[in-house]
Amino acid sequence: MRTPKITAKRALGLTLAGALAIAGTVAVANISQAATSITISPTTGPASATQVIKIKGSGFADSTGAAIAKSVSFSSTACSGTTVPATVATPFSVTSATSATVTAPNTLTAGTYYLCVWDKAASGTSATILGSAKYVTAAAPTATTIVGAASNIASASTLGNTTVVVNGTNFVKTGLSASIGGTAAKATYVSATKVSVVLPAHAAATGLAVKVTTPYGSASTTDTVSYVPVVSVSPTSGDGTAGNVLTVTGTGFNAKSFADAAATGKAVVVLSPGGSAITTTIPASPKYCTSVQVVSDTELDCQLPALTSALGAYSVQVVDATGATTATGATTVSKSATYTAAAF
Repeated sequence: MRTPKITAKRALGLTLAGALAIAGTVAVANISQAATSITISPTTGPASATQVIKIKGSGFADSTGAAIAKSVSFSSTACSGTTVPATVATPFSVTSATSATVTAPNTLTAGTYYLCVWDKAASGTSATILGSAKYVTAAAPTATTIVGAASNIASASTLGNTTVVVNGTNFVKTGLSASIGGTAAKATYVSATKVSVVLPAHAAATGLAVKVTTPYGSASTTDTVSYVPVVSVSPTSGDGTAGNVLTVTGTGFNAKSFADAAATGKAVVVLSPGGSAITTTIPASPKYCTSVQVVSDTELDCQLPALTSALGAYSVQVVDATGATTATGATTVSKSATYTAAAF
């Protein structure tokens, strides 16, 4: 077998080929650093308002940490070309090779935009698009009144499940949510101007606004909600025999000291005949649910008095007694529930 003769010319050709191969490898390595796709969060925002957007991708910086991505623009058409637009979004910062942040400008009106990441900062320069993503803007919501609010105040049960309807503007069906006092509520889209909100359980409180959130912003009602203590009872009826156990559900029971009859600084479970609720005075000859056992902050058990001599509906309430006699009155702790004593 003949050994190929390596001439000087051929050696030079091989050297050039190797050099080109190496150069090609370097070129490919540099290209691989460019971001081919990006994701942004959030993908929606309020029109005519600034918003910080987080960008995820690759190739935003080189191995030394020096930024490759230099600017971001927003366009109503798909990202294209090799020239950075005259207006770019600021501030823009590269935090790593895979992440960056930019603030969407308040000049974006409602519509769909393309966020374009460029490897140059100055307009008029030959640039490469490192990646793009869609960003949608719409008018932020407003929330004003609550339907049925009296003197700008709506009442809700501390047990939850009170439904209110919020008036406003720019409500959308997708991505709609609501909260009150920092607690999530169930929001249902009714129209662009109305949202139905099922309020969660909450401790007794006043002055709480309902916050409505869409992908384009949040707004809180000018009307407020007052949470009013309410109790429910189980069972709701019985034969009136003394000693029957009544379970009362409410809120704030752990903080109270219960007694079997009105006493200063004590809480009592009172049964008022005829279903009439107590406001500020415990009725004469009251009937008390005794031997109160607090099961939890939201539940207690007690023993009913004999009701066979006066069958009928009774209003059950938890009240704070302000004295040892009915004449000194009481402070209402809860609205009432109804228990009916009847012959079976």
